[in-house]
Amino acid sequence: MKKLIPLCSLLLFTGCSDEDLYVSPDGDMPQAVLIEEEIPASEQDIFMVVEEQPIFPGGQEAYTKFLGTNLTYPEKAKNMGIEGRVFVSFVVQKDGELKDFQIIRGIGGGCDEEALRVLMASPNWEPGKQRGREVATRMQAAITFKLDGSKASPSNPSRLIIEVPDQEIEIEK
Repeated sequence: MKKLIPLCSLLLFTGCSDEDLYVSPDGDMPQAVLIEEEIPASEQDIFMVVEEQPIFPGGQEAYTKFLGTNLTYPEKAKNMGIEGRVFVSFVVQKDGELKDFQIIRGIGGGCDEEALRVLMASPNWEPGKQRGREVATRMQAAITFKLDGSKASPSNPSRLIIEVPDQEIEIEK
């Protein structure tokens, strides 16, 4: 055991540079201290989690209104009775532009394409922020397509119901 302490000290001294060592004021054994330097984010870094999330211009209410105005239930999906939630991933760039769209999970019947079309037509968002600086941020959106009844027909018109967090709006189409 007595031989282990000097061996550990030797490894500590050889594995660290002088800047990484700290000697306590009372003269105890030197200790290794990790000194982290702040590395600036490169232009290509895309954050998954940020201190301030990107925001649609005007907030959640404006986002819901934008979807309600621009989203239509695809005829093929109506006729086939397709319902469900489409998950889309995209990147909000530093300038607020949306790029790199990907369908994470779709439901078919033209709903995936409609969700993409509407999000691609979105105005620039307010970008996410990390340590007070604007950064590119990967986001996910879920757009739910629901029919009123089992299938659309002249006697059973479809309604588009858009679900967003904490809110559900219904649109006659």
